[in-house]
Amino acid sequence: MKQRIRKVLGFVSILAVTLACSTQGAAVEALGASLEQTATVRAASGGGSSGTNLETAQAQATAQVVSAAATQAALDLSAADASAATAIAIAPIQAELPTYGISPSEGKPGWIHPPVQLSVEGYLQFDYINQLAGILAADFVVAGDVTWDTQTGLSGCGFVLRSNANEDSLDQYMAILSRGGNGSLLFATVQDGQITRQQNAPASRDSLLQAQNGTTNRLVVVGRGDTFTIFTNGTQIAQFTANLYDRGFIAMVALSESGVTECKFNNTWMWLLD
Repeated sequence: MKQRIRKVLGFVSILAVTLACSTQGAAVEALGASLEQTATVRAASGGGSSGTNLETAQAQATAQVVSAAATQAALDLSAADASAATAIAIAPIQAELPTYGISPSEGKPGWIHPPVQLSVEGYLQFDYINQLAGILAADFVVAGDVTWDTQTGLSGCGFVLRSNANEDSLDQYMAILSRGGNGSLLFATVQDGQITRQQNAPASRDSLLQAQNGTTNRLVVVGRGDTFTIFTNGTQIAQFTANLYDRGFIAMVALSESGVTECKFNNTWMWLLD
């Protein structure tokens, strides 16, 4: 579950900064309360500066300030650790992006997903999953290692793109890599839950593509405006245009033409482009 851990760490830095700001406010409040307590004791003792009660109040005030400062320092350290962990998590993504013509400085991480498996059965049935849903994407890069077990040519595995996530009236694109013809790419437009347009391209440009059941290929989609560029194993194999949807959710998908289709996704991430 390393990917899940990385995702959690990715948000720890935000959480730590939030807590740090809250604690800093608490430190100020503690200092103010302690000074007020000191002033009260000073007044009760007739304004003197050497009474036992005054010394006790000053000691308590000092202890509270020191404690708040120590807590603040610990949170600062946690925030730094979380930031370092986030940098480590996204470093492989930033190293991979230039393969697809993307600068690592262009955009930011959307999510890093834990391994998942989908299974679907029946004629033109599909199922999709994203345990980290909630981020709308306009321009993006989505990538994943796809391991498949399919029975017919059009069955395959891939990504849902710019989905409205409305199961009652589903609008989205799908980029499906299938084993048919020793590897092919289907780009489908879904309107109101039905596939209304299909664009196809062979994957033969990728000499590394493995079309046998149980094999794994890396599938990447770069979406910019109306253009969707598809890569497998680092090689561009297709480019499609579609202009119905300009933003939406992204998820992993399995599509079955008939029989049972199983798709496993590993090392899956989404990068939001500026």
